[in-house]
Amino acid sequence: MKQKATLLCISMTPWHGDYLKSTVELMKQASSTVDVIFLDYQFTWKDILIGILKPSSNIPWKNALGIKHRLQKIKVSEHQSVQLITPFPIIPSFWIGNRILFGWVNRINQFLVLSNLRSFLAHKEIVPDCILTAFNPFMGLGITRYFPNKPHFYYCYDEIGAAHWLKNHGEYLEKKLIQEVNASIFTSNFLQQKKTSSHQPSHVVTNGVDLKNFKPFAKNCPNTLPLKKVGYLGSIDDRLDVNLLKEVMNSNPSFELHFVGRVVHQEVAEELKSIRQTFLAPPVAIDEVPRVMASLDAGIIPYVKNEFTEAIYPLKINEYLAIGLPVLMTPFALLNEFEGEVKVSGEAVVFKSLLEELLASDSEEKIHKRQKLADQNSWANKSRELLAILNLAENG
Repeated sequence: MKQKATLLCISMTPWHGDYLKSTVELMKQASSTVDVIFLDYQFTWKDILIGILKPSSNIPWKNALGIKHRLQKIKVSEHQSVQLITPFPIIPSFWIGNRILFGWVNRINQFLVLSNLRSFLAHKEIVPDCILTAFNPFMGLGITRYFPNKPHFYYCYDEIGAAHWLKNHGEYLEKKLIQEVNASIFTSNFLQQKKTSSHQPSHVVTNGVDLKNFKPFAKNCPNTLPLKKVGYLGSIDDRLDVNLLKEVMNSNPSFELHFVGRVVHQEVAEELKSIRQTFLAPPVAIDEVPRVMASLDAGIIPYVKNEFTEAIYPLKINEYLAIGLPVLMTPFALLNEFEGEVKVSGEAVVFKSLLEELLASDSEEKIHKRQKLADQNSWANKSRELLAILNLAENG
């Protein structure tokens, strides 16, 4: 039997958490074909102190300090698992404004994480065949030093230059990393076109949906109740076009708005609460998302258009469609693959009119058509696309 290849993923986000991450979903699916080693989020010494003083923070400080095993086996399914490594703590550095000083501290952090990782893998006799750096140029730029002659790819799922806590140093370091790697992989055409030139190898692997979790809750027919529920599941933050929503709901619509998610910006949450026929609920566990979506009659993605949102391929778009919901979004990004199935408007009057039309005209045929579109965008399919790019396909 042919031995599986080993993929090492250097992540910027933690494996665990109360929101879905594309890197994690791709690695879960990839574990059916390759052995996945996932280097978890690099916690700082400040995080470790918080974890010790505040147990409810769920920071794995004992794993980071080696008091507990750094290597954990995470079961994905009956026959699939991912090996999760908690890295050695690093020095807090994102507050540093000076590039020279930041670079010096960042190289120390690379040594703390990557040197320890290399020694750890060698001790376990694990040899990665390929390395994927996910939205983490800070560690990615140290890969050739600590893991020379390994195929190295960069995975980018957001506009790093617009991310509040990464923008000081992320953008110029990302440009440097893109020039070094074998190829870059982006979640949207916009990101690919903006961040690479014609001579830099790059690919697009858009976000997907976990059909195994969503299929059991898929709708078969529209809700017949007179009062319709329009919903948004995701972070309550400054991406939301609150002014548009106010105009829509102040014009006596025939539906309610329901927002479910973690509050990132309290001022946005307070504004939403003040809008008539609008309700906020706390975030639910990832496994509970399909059930909540199934209680809705339509899904919306009402984002403002800015440097950050125009690069987004929203995870929730395929999730809405997998349930069978009609979807309406503002024109924050070009998502041409959904043309005809997902309606778009940034004008309050039209937005309201389109929503009411979608709710009134929904049918079994339309529901099944949306679900069929979502089927093409499963995380399993997206993972196969990724592994083919990494030359780790099952028969590659």
